Amino acid sequence: MMKYILWAVAGLIVLGSVYTVIGGQTTKSNSEATKASTETNLQNGSYKVALFAGGCFWSLESYFEKAPDGIIDAVSGYSGGKSDNPTYQNYAEEGHREVVQVIYDPKKISYGELTEYYFRHIDPTDAGGSFFDRGENYTSAIYYENEDEKKVAEDVITIIDANDILEKPIVTEVLPKATFWPAEEYHQNYAKNNELQYVSYRVGSGRDAFLQKTWQGKENVLYKK
Repeated sequence: MMKYILWAVAGLIVLGSVYTVIGGQTTKSNSEATKASTETNLQNGSYKVALFAGGCFWSLESYFEKAPDGIIDAVSGYSGGKSDNPTYQNYAEEGHREVVQVIYDPKKISYGELTEYYFRHIDPTDAGGSFFDRGENYTSAIYYENEDEKKVAEDVITIIDANDILEKPIVTEVLPKATFWPAEEYHQNYAKNNELQYVSYRVGSGRDAFLQKTWQGKENVLYKK
């Protein structure tokens, strides 16, 4: 009897290993299929790419991933500097900002709506950094692809300033799009993968208090086009 029990246990272990391998292959396959689909939609123009700097990329990436329907992906990285392949250790000294690259479906969310959403999750009046993260590498910027995007970004800034939502004028720079360099893997999805550390950082930085004070009761979309 014991022999059969041992065989049964061994069989379950082997079966479990097979399912684990198959499951891993399926997950990998699905991930590769999703990536391939995204690339195809980018190439044919169905999806577009936007680039924003708004302080710590952990927070900005997290906010974009929670955005309304239409956001396909958000990736933390660096942009705007004078060097290639910047790293977390040298990006600031090379003139880069922390940025987030957003892949979105323009049929579901417009560039103007995306830009307004961005402004609702940063302090665009801070010329010296972002909350307790100081330095030019943490300042806000919108990197536009073309003149149409530039005009939309400037229109959104004008509308927010005209509505006296912020206590000071917006100082966010509107700049031509520069090369995007993805950040190291441990920075990607940081808020999801390091929940306790991230929540502690976000609350301690003063970001939550500022956003609640500034935008509470102002849920209506400002940019209508």
